[in-house]
Amino acid sequence: MLHSACYCQYPPTPSLKFCSASKARLSLHPSCAVGRKGHECLALHTQIRRRRSAIRSHSGRPIVTSASANLQTTFQPLITRDVTATVLAVVGAYVWVRLFDWLATKGVLEQTLSRKLVHITSGPLFVLTWPLFSAGSNACYFAAIVPLLNALRLVLVGTGLVKSEGTVKAVSRGGDRQELLRGPLFYVLIMTAVTVVFWRESPVGMMVLSLMCGGDGLADIIGRKYGTVKLPFNKAKSWAGSLAMFTGGAVMSLAFIALYTALGYFPYGVQVLLPTVLSTSLVACAVESLPINQIVDDNFSVPVITAVMGQFLLQAVQKSGGLL
Repeated sequence: MLHSACYCQYPPTPSLKFCSASKARLSLHPSCAVGRKGHECLALHTQIRRRRSAIRSHSGRPIVTSASANLQTTFQPLITRDVTATVLAVVGAYVWVRLFDWLATKGVLEQTLSRKLVHITSGPLFVLTWPLFSAGSNACYFAAIVPLLNALRLVLVGTGLVKSEGTVKAVSRGGDRQELLRGPLFYVLIMTAVTVVFWRESPVGMMVLSLMCGGDGLADIIGRKYGTVKLPFNKAKSWAGSLAMFTGGAVMSLAFIALYTALGYFPYGVQVLLPTVLSTSLVACAVESLPINQIVDDNFSVPVITAVMGQFLLQAVQKSGGLL
């Protein structure tokens, strides 16, 4: 039995039907099958459409499925956490560098010492902020914003577009703003690359930053003060400075590996990676001691050789089954 104006099937069924009067996909109303007139069915369908339109108007966007809603519910907290962590890291990095800018300007710290303290501490403090970021796949890109902003700052000051006497004194060797475009700029760009490439997934990134920051920075401080015995193949370097680089880089690497293993990011134990860390530190120390720093900056050569050597040895450990 069919209505003359409403093609709703009789007897009632829970399936979805199309009413020719409204051309809308709606649930079958039982009364349509027991004598509802065509104009009454049309009125019912019109009422349902108006309710749907009201929902869309109230929300400001189309109705989403439960799967889309669940995805948005999961995704939004990740973004919020990453944005918050980025802001905290940026503010912390800015305050930290400005502190040394002020100390150098006031003469509290010698310019060379201030520069090296910034060199030694900035990288490790940045790595300590990584656990603040979410487990999302885009977290590393949010974290990379921090050194990228520092890179932008160095470019602006180094090119003279922004005047900052404190930054020049705290970061440069001899007070020349153009020095910011060499070693210091390499420093923050390497930090950016390590953040994106290695992130919290590989201890190689920890070794790269540790040897560049703790190793190379400590070598300069110790070498200047105690480096009376020079290397036979490079009179600008000393045995004391090279030993300080090896020790500082290795100790900092092992400390970060132990921390991130305890936090659950690395499946490696310190005892498993100890030979890798010591071997990589020794090679990086040898490269740093070569008389090539006038051609290739240490902030470039040391991280590159550390990354290559560390990755090679880590793969050897993995193939040998030396993972915990």
